[in-house]
Amino acid sequence: MSIHLVTGGTGFVGSALIERLVRDGHQVRALARDESARTRWQGQPVEVRIASLGDPNAIASVAEGVDTVFHCAAENSPRAASSALAWINVAGSENLRNAARHAGVRRVVHVSCADVTLVNRDRMSWKESQQLAQAPIDAVCRTRLLAEELALQASDAELEVCALRPAWVWGPGDRTHLPALCREAARGRVQLCGAGNNLLPTVYIDNLIDALLLAARSPAAPGRAYHVLDGEALTAREFLDQLCKAAGLAAPAGGIYELAYAAAWLRERFGLPGLARQDVARRGRSALFDGVAAVRDLGYQPKVGIEQGMQQLAAWVATQGGPGELAKLTRTPTTEREVQSLVQLADSHT
Repeated sequence: MSIHLVTGGTGFVGSALIERLVRDGHQVRALARDESARTRWQGQPVEVRIASLGDPNAIASVAEGVDTVFHCAAENSPRAASSALAWINVAGSENLRNAARHAGVRRVVHVSCADVTLVNRDRMSWKESQQLAQAPIDAVCRTRLLAEELALQASDAELEVCALRPAWVWGPGDRTHLPALCREAARGRVQLCGAGNNLLPTVYIDNLIDALLLAARSPAAPGRAYHVLDGEALTAREFLDQLCKAAGLAAPAGGIYELAYAAAWLRERFGLPGLARQDVARRGRSALFDGVAAVRDLGYQPKVGIEQGMQQLAAWVATQGGPGELAKLTRTPTTEREVQSLVQLADSHT
């Protein structure tokens, strides 16, 4: 039986994917960066490997005997050290692909994000092939874009690589973005970062997992990137109002986009807590992505609608103890010191 390797084995997307693979009877190997993964998958038929993407030797060992790699791991915090973003998102992805090629892996499905084209303007009817006239909004988006570009360039007959660009991923199991919204609400109210009339593309977690599994076996996928979306296009006010209601939060508040963006710039400049520019642009600028390629090449069709997804999310939030408990969940961004440890580890193996 072939082995599927999932990086980011304790993250939102990685965890949901592992659960689906196990449920479907696949042999699964999970790669995670700390020992919490062993607790997360205790009692499950999941082989857990603890290793850093910055350690080429460890990654090579993890890839042995693997048929398909789902690369879900990334550093997405705008407050992470700039070196961490480059080391984890770019160099880490490169280490993984090199290991996969050496181990004879058939295909790598690279989980990118729609934010690789995030800028301080609207993106309407946006195709995967469109080029930006300017750099993405911050170092997170820039490194994610570079990682995606390098991944697709590496695709060939020996190692097939494709990339998925999910929009705002939401649903049960979100222990990163939803807790951040709960903390934001605790300080006042969730902000729309504008009037809320802009289009906000989303993808429910189960729909994204469907797309990942389809991408792993589609003959048309190698060398290409695909937008992955829900079947309904909502405004920011419509989506965030329903999301807040499902999470037990007050309805979101409107505002003035320009002021929200300027305030976010100042927070980033002086290292203050609160929304970053990427948060403001994602919520306040219109985006309408073209999802035709995923339907055509992958056979992707979103099965879970917004209403059903919100019901499932509300039930999950209740099992977690409500928004107050979710607000306590935090993930510390990777620091410069941690990066130096990774660099020294890699150097020791060269």
